[in-house]
Amino acid sequence: MLRGIYIHIPFCSEKCPYCDFVSIVEENSDIHKEYINSILKEIDLYIEEDFSVKSIYFGGGTPSLLKPDLIAFLVENIFKKVRINNRPEITVEVNPENYRFADFKILKEAGINRISIGSQSFLEKNLKALGRKHSPEDVLKTVDSAFKAGIENINLDMIYGITGQSLSDLEKDLKAYISLPVKHISAYMLTAYENTPLGIEVEKGRYLLPEDSIILDMFKMIDEYLEQNGFCRYEISNWAQKGYQCRHNLLYWEGEQFLGLGVSAWSYLNGVRFGNTNNLRLYSKIVNEGKKPAVFFEKITPEERRKESIFLGLRLSKGIDLDIVKDKMPFIEQIVNEGLAQVKDGRLILTEEGILVSNYISSMLI
Repeated sequence: MLRGIYIHIPFCSEKCPYCDFVSIVEENSDIHKEYINSILKEIDLYIEEDFSVKSIYFGGGTPSLLKPDLIAFLVENIFKKVRINNRPEITVEVNPENYRFADFKILKEAGINRISIGSQSFLEKNLKALGRKHSPEDVLKTVDSAFKAGIENINLDMIYGITGQSLSDLEKDLKAYISLPVKHISAYMLTAYENTPLGIEVEKGRYLLPEDSIILDMFKMIDEYLEQNGFCRYEISNWAQKGYQCRHNLLYWEGEQFLGLGVSAWSYLNGVRFGNTNNLRLYSKIVNEGKKPAVFFEKITPEERRKESIFLGLRLSKGIDLDIVKDKMPFIEQIVNEGLAQVKDGRLILTEEGILVSNYISSMLI
């Protein structure tokens, strides 16, 4: 049963130096309209599937580069085409410089009830280091506009581990974040992905990332500060007030089935993971011919599914059932003794120190 729909909006006004997602610099509204029509044609190709959708997520790219009535048009037509649960979570990612009150009002009336704002930081020097064009004031205006339009479920993104960032800088950011009427905060460590402008700068030694010990101190500060201010960490990079965990992301981490629509979107359905072409023109051509645009396929065996449940489950604050890794008890005892994990109520849970080496721990358990 399909529980979620992800819609990839690849368009951006420019490419951020740290981003490794598929994105296209394109602001032409006519091309945006053509793309939305292609997405509606794509979903028609999956009408025979069993839908019971509890979340729809617009990611990017920059979904807020689209006019809000275009997003509203797409949501309205999705509701007509597939079975949607009562009160689904519908999220749109937004850049702080794009939407204001009238735009959010259109989204609210269309059923969008969650906004994720790519704020990243409230410090000008951090925004400059990240190549972001918005200002801290833009973030404040965006949060205020969304809230006044009736969208109360708001997430703010934060990036830490930026060159030159101190713990004092991070504390200033945290104070700014929790002062706003937001329900969810996502904090991501800056990562230098291969072949991104940032990755190339790091490889050449022109951009220095903080040492692991500093990253650990930053993570601990974030976790403790947010916990003290009513936000509970439920996943490695995500904190929420009670009842406001992101349903869509939980859907991924808990292994439920979902459909990805649009360029480069991935899906998991009937034991198969498949991904659409990364090429915009090819995507539109294939869909307009009445064919599914998936070009990458991977059959997930029960054993692979078990391994993935370990990797994904360890990201969650509730951890994993100890029974599924009971054959790894010597290693589990080792990481518990090293302070990287704890066993509680029959579950293996990573500590703050363990979170920073979670990929290593997962690889040893699978």
